Amino acid sequence: MTAPPLAHLRVLDLSWVMVGPMSGRYLADFGADVIKVESARRIDPLRTLGPYRDGTPHPERTLSYHFINAGKRSVALDLSTEAGRGIVRRLVRQVDVVIESFTAGTLDRMGLGWERLRLENPRLVMAASCLFGQTGPHRSASGVGTLGAAYSGASLLAGWPDRAPTGPFNAWTDAVTPRFIVAALLAALRRRDLTGQGCYVDVAQAEAGLQFLLPAWFAHAANGTVPQRQGDAVDPLRAPSGVFRCAGDDRWIALDASADAHWQALRRLAAPRLDAADFDTLLGRLRHRGDLHALLSAWTADQQAGTLEQALQAQGIPAHVVCNHTELATDPDLLADGYYGQISDPQIGSVRMRNAQCAITPAAPLPARPAPRIGDATDQVLREVAGYSDPEIDAFRRDGVLT
Repeated sequence: MTAPPLAHLRVLDLSWVMVGPMSGRYLADFGADVIKVESARRIDPLRTLGPYRDGTPHPERTLSYHFINAGKRSVALDLSTEAGRGIVRRLVRQVDVVIESFTAGTLDRMGLGWERLRLENPRLVMAASCLFGQTGPHRSASGVGTLGAAYSGASLLAGWPDRAPTGPFNAWTDAVTPRFIVAALLAALRRRDLTGQGCYVDVAQAEAGLQFLLPAWFAHAANGTVPQRQGDAVDPLRAPSGVFRCAGDDRWIALDASADAHWQALRRLAAPRLDAADFDTLLGRLRHRGDLHALLSAWTADQQAGTLEQALQAQGIPAHVVCNHTELATDPDLLADGYYGQISDPQIGSVRMRNAQCAITPAAPLPARPAPRIGDATDQVLREVAGYSDPEIDAFRRDGVLT
C-alpha cells in the first residue's frame, strides 16, 4: 500500500455551506490536509441545519456538517479583525490551495482576494465558486444552489407539462459544482508543478449546472426548440425509458429498453402487450411514448419490483428497483465497495458515514473521519503551520481574534 495520493497537499478552506466545503472534503478523502477557517461568532450556516443526532440542535451535532466537512481540521478566526486576516495571509504562505465560495468581491474587500494572496505565495492555486462567477453583470448577485438550478434551466424542465416547475431536489448546483472544482484544481496544480506558477480557478455554479442539461442544449442548438417539462419521460430521446409502478406501497422499477436488442427482449417478456406495430422502431416508440408507457405501467403494476428486476436483467435489459434509504443502508454493492465507514465523535457518538466515493489501487484507504469541532486545531495549526509562538497565540486569544 502507498500513501494517499494527495497526502502532500495542504488546503486552506475559507468557504462555507456546501459547494466549497464539499470540494475540500473530496480532497481530504484522498489525503489532503484541509484546514477549515470558521468562527463561532459568525457560524457556518451548515452547522445550523439538521438533521441533528438524536434530534438535539447543536452546531456540533448536525450530520450535514459532519458529512460535508469530514476529515478536516478547524481553525477559529474572527476575519473581521485585521489580526485575523493577517493570520490567514500567513497561513497562505504554507498552503498549496485556497478554496472560497463567497459572493464575488467579498474577499477582495477583506484584503484576502487573489491579487493579495498571490503576493504571499506565488505558487498558490486559488479556487472561487459563487453563483454567477467572478465576471459578468450578475457577479455580485447573492444566491444559493436552488437559484443556480433555476438559472441553468433545470427547474424549468422538472415536473409535468400542465403544472408549475418543481425544480430539482435541494441546492442542486451546490452538489454538482464541486466535481468541476476538484477537476480544475488538480489541473491547475499540475500546471503549477510544470511552470512553478500559481493560478486562479473560477467555477460558476450556474454554469456547472448547465453541463447536466446537454440534451436540452442539443435540441435548442439543432432547431431552436425550447425544451419543456415532460413528466415521467426521463429522456426525450429514449423510449421506453423511465420509472414504473410495481406492486406494493411506493414500489417502483426503473428501466430502459430503447436499444433495439433490449426492446425486442422486453417485447418477448411482456408479450403480447407491446406487440403493436407503432412500437416497432425507436421513432415510433418516441412518437407514441404515452401509449407505450401506459401499457408498460399496466404490466409492471402487479409485479414485485425485485422479482421483475431479476427477470429483466436475465434478458440483458437495464433495470433496477428504485431503492429507498433503508435498502441503501444494506445494499450489497455499496457494502462490497466499502462505501460506508463508521465514525466516532464525542458529540454525535458512533455514526455510519460514507467513505471516499472511489478507490485508487494501490493506495492506503483513509478510514471515515468525523468533521472537526469549531477551532479544534487552532493552536496546532497556528503553531505548526503558521509558525506562531505560544505567547503570540495567547495574545490572539486575549484580543478576541481566535473565536
